[in-house]
Amino acid sequence: MELSRNERWKLVALGAAIAVGAAVIAVKVVATDPAEQPPATALVKSSLATPPGRSITLDIHELSDNEGEVLLSMPTTLDAYYGYAGVLDAGERIIVATGLPLPTVDPAASGAEISAVTLVGVDPKDGASQWRTPVGRVSSCDQQFDGGVLACWGDRRVVFVDADDGTLLSDIGTDFDLSGVTVDGDVVYASGSVDGAPVLTRGTTLDPVRDDRRVFETAPDSWVYPVPDRGVAVGSVRGDGTPQYVYSVYDLDSGAKEFTFEGDSLLPVGDDLYLSSIGSESGTVGTQNLLAADGSILGPVPIPSYGAGRYPSSPSVSEPLFLGDGAYDPDTGDELWRNPAMVIGQFSGKNSAVAAVVGKTVIVTDPEAKTISGLDIESGRQRWQIPWEDAYWVRDGLTDGEYFVFGDYKGTHAISARDGTIAWSMPQLEGVDPPMVSVSSAGGTMMVSSGSVFTFWS
Repeated sequence: MELSRNERWKLVALGAAIAVGAAVIAVKVVATDPAEQPPATALVKSSLATPPGRSITLDIHELSDNEGEVLLSMPTTLDAYYGYAGVLDAGERIIVATGLPLPTVDPAASGAEISAVTLVGVDPKDGASQWRTPVGRVSSCDQQFDGGVLACWGDRRVVFVDADDGTLLSDIGTDFDLSGVTVDGDVVYASGSVDGAPVLTRGTTLDPVRDDRRVFETAPDSWVYPVPDRGVAVGSVRGDGTPQYVYSVYDLDSGAKEFTFEGDSLLPVGDDLYLSSIGSESGTVGTQNLLAADGSILGPVPIPSYGAGRYPSSPSVSEPLFLGDGAYDPDTGDELWRNPAMVIGQFSGKNSAVAAVVGKTVIVTDPEAKTISGLDIESGRQRWQIPWEDAYWVRDGLTDGEYFVFGDYKGTHAISARDGTIAWSMPQLEGVDPPMVSVSSAGGTMMVSSGSVFTFWS
């Protein structure tokens, strides 16, 4: 699943809290009006009933005129190179970042510094550069980017780039250390800190602090981040022991505090719901509860689990929240159904087994039983099950609304969400390291990546 805008921001801002807490990600809320098409992620327009033809492999020599430049791990860690790369999905194109690793005198260093970054818009159909924009030294770009304007930042500087033609719209300095910048329509939100105090601003691409600048109380390990989709900002400070953190939820416009909650993690989910976790200091999931918009506890999640990171989602009906072994109404938090196949065991607790949601089928994996199953999204009942030796490796993927295409240790495969039939399989490309291979969508096509190699199929 591609994460929703608020969920991607949370993963950036939470940092250490998620590392020790229950990193639960719930699917985004879909419209209840049946006339509206539910949102889809990792969706391609072309049919996946037959294998796509091989298209192109990204070539740094075609994307850069400077000898020695490399593809960086777009959209994060752009100020250093550790031997791997990434791409940013930008609708009908992809955006990559290139840079020249600087020499290092430390033989024990695991990475090389990057002093200047160039953003490149690429056509995934032929691998050609559509535009190139030098942006100087930046460390990250907006992971919430969903088209239009891309924000990239480093320390006390942010740049805004038009993703359609690469125009550098502005290059702005700040008087506080930046930790995140996102463009939400015509509004820009920036967060960071100054002298240990969290800062949150609202403005435009020409002036990110034009409309509002809010400085919060100085406290150890404190931060704040906006959730524009929810109209709130979430802040946290480290507690004295257990629970580890004290969370505060504020109205994004007025700044009024809506509630405070002590726990190890607090994540906005569903529609005006929150998921809390307590007791996760030792690396276990802990105890999880669903909270209402005012912070009151609606009830526990009976089987707490770590959430699914990202998976293809193209539902034909309203998609519930998937928490632990259950499905929940995203408006009320009411339990809809439960099925033990929704979770798998891990050394530190339960983990989500969801691999994809396609049509009316929730596709789950069971590494121990070595199976892939399809559950009915409305009842939770099993619709089909097939044996799959490499069920442990099933991850990422894409869909056309009928088939789920995924990668495992042996190659790339397409499975029918309707009945579990395997439509086709193709082996791994020669020379790749199977554990490093990932199958996903980018630029409207199928992308197979491994380390710094990205191949696009259409």
